Amino acid sequence: MANWTNVTREPETGLPTMLVQAVSIAFVMCVCELVSAPVMVSAVGGAFALMPWFLVACLFAVAFVYTVGFVLLWAADSFAARLKRRDALMPLIYAVIGCVGFGIWGYCVYPATMNSIITRAGLPTLSQGDSLMIGINCAVVGLAAFFLGTAAMPRVMKSKGRIAVTAAAVIALAVFGGVSTGQRRWRRTGRAHVRGGGYDIAMVSAVKACITV
Repeated sequence: MANWTNVTREPETGLPTMLVQAVSIAFVMCVCELVSAPVMVSAVGGAFALMPWFLVACLFAVAFVYTVGFVLLWAADSFAARLKRRDALMPLIYAVIGCVGFGIWGYCVYPATMNSIITRAGLPTLSQGDSLMIGINCAVVGLAAFFLGTAAMPRVMKSKGRIAVTAAAVIALAVFGGVSTGQRRWRRTGRAHVRGGGYDIAMVSAVKACITV
């Protein structure tokens, strides 16, 4: 049975299997966030810029994987240790846990963040249907990321160099997303206001005009 002291390691690199899985899942999740960014932006009527929102979404995704994600991976491994067909069922178990976990995370975190920005610009908050759609989108992303990140990506991560580069890339995206969320600027009634001396990568206006700098 999996536990915190019994660490399974990859034979090729000697790194903990759970670490390699987490890096792989974070990478796949960032790719999925790029693909699904138009869906998220459409939920707020185009009030956010596409690529800046992608960076913010990467921040949320990477934060989820490197915190809650580790717990979910350990829980899935512990549960599967009791099953007879463990190897065959593991990808499906990971996929289900990722779907549920990231779906709940997305439903709670994403709409709250969007509303915190658009309400300051005088725009209406997301409807319950929009929030549900965002949660479903995140559930699909979680399912795909946990399935591919545990079933396919580890086969590509055959060296410490690839793992390090991939980990650095997703962390860099998360850092850019964090810097972006701390720098906000929006328009109201045709006049720009600067908050905290910075500029927001997800600028909004009363007429849903999005600008970036």
